[in-house]
Amino acid sequence: MLDFLLRRKRDGQAGRVPAPPPTFPDQNAYERMWEAIQNLPIDDPKAAKPLSFRLAREQGWSREFTMRVMEEYRRFLFLMAVSDHSVTPSITVDEAWHLHLIYSKSYWEDLCLYTVGKPMHHNPSGGSADEESGFKDDYRETLILYRRFFGEPPADIWGPENGKNVKSKG
Repeated sequence: MLDFLLRRKRDGQAGRVPAPPPTFPDQNAYERMWEAIQNLPIDDPKAAKPLSFRLAREQGWSREFTMRVMEEYRRFLFLMAVSDHSVTPSITVDEAWHLHLIYSKSYWEDLCLYTVGKPMHHNPSGGSADEESGFKDDYRETLILYRRFFGEPPADIWGPENGKNVKSKG
């Protein structure tokens, strides 16, 4: 499915109808999805001030820390793509996600349509205690899933109390 979408995009035949959600029957499918997300140009190479530059400036982060956050954001995108339940980013990763969302072509077309093959929505909390509890549970589950694929998450980006009231639903 992913190869078909990438080929259609490359050949200029990308249709307006999104692909059905991908399935991940084996390790090779996970590896192909991770490779596709790694190859996604989130930072426009032609831009004088790409997304990572803007993220660093707006958050007051060093270039080195920002690039680490961008890598963790890619990992979060992968978790959204392969998870069968809601996943929740860390506060830090959520900042990268917020900024990527306003680069709408990059997010909705390049990522969701052509790379993952399904929409990945950002659903902030309405603020209720039940929702807050649900987000905390989802954050713990997100960290378990993260460890399954990537090992121990960096504490300065994914600390155990770093969850926030945001869910994603792929």
